[in-house]
Amino acid sequence: MASGSQRQPQPMYRDHDGFTERVLLKMSGAVPPAKCNLHLVANHPENASREDLRELQAAVQRRQLAEDVMHLGGTYFPGLDAIKKANETQETSATMKERIKDMQKRHIDNVRTMYEWQAQDYHDEMLDLARSKPGITDPGIEAFYKAARTDFDITSTFDDHLDKLNHAYLTGLMPLIRERDMYRQREEIEQRRRDQQFPGSIQEFHAIRNKDVQIRIATFLTSDEATRERMMDKFKWPWLHVAPLVDEFKNTESFRQECQSLLRNIEVRDPRKARKESQNAVPT
Repeated sequence: MASGSQRQPQPMYRDHDGFTERVLLKMSGAVPPAKCNLHLVANHPENASREDLRELQAAVQRRQLAEDVMHLGGTYFPGLDAIKKANETQETSATMKERIKDMQKRHIDNVRTMYEWQAQDYHDEMLDLARSKPGITDPGIEAFYKAARTDFDITSTFDDHLDKLNHAYLTGLMPLIRERDMYRQREEIEQRRRDQQFPGSIQEFHAIRNKDVQIRIATFLTSDEATRERMMDKFKWPWLHVAPLVDEFKNTESFRQECQSLLRNIEVRDPRKARKESQNAVPT
């Protein structure tokens, strides 16, 4: 592949979330109507063709999957208190993160339950087949028995059912992720705007999440007047905004120690100097 080129998807896969049209239609349940009367086939299977029996089996499996999905998530209701709390809570990236985690947890539980149901279905199917095997030796009956096991392999639909469940989960998850990223971007922009402002109190100083900004403020507070003037000009800090915290810095010993400790923690000592000091140390 040439450098800088990008491989384009084939048109048949576009807007299908990785599925071809035939598979996507099958997963969405939009399958073509049956070519036969399924009720008649179910009542008189001995008169039905192999294709009609396959149609009946597919219809039964679709119905079973629909009932399973409804049992898993169709009746999910968080409760009136949870809905009231959700309406009163302002959405943020943190609340969206919790909603995503809750959806992920419920999906894991649903998949685990689906696996358990499929295992039970497979166990029941194998048990029925074992019980239906005749106790006599007859080549024709044995061939019919093997053909029945091949035509009605229940495991052939397990992956399709799980793919449909995962596809529905991802379809619901992606809007939440986009909404979380939108709130996160807004919050980061607002945080950067606040970080550019000089804090008006010790509480606002502690509320700064950016460590570099805290170090900048601490450097300003512990510097001489000339350095403060240069920093005020550089960062466009009006004196009226700076004065309240400067006064608190002068009058609060614990805050002064905090700023000095913050600056000491970022000092990078020359390792050669440290080694020289250890060599020159006089043993006691």
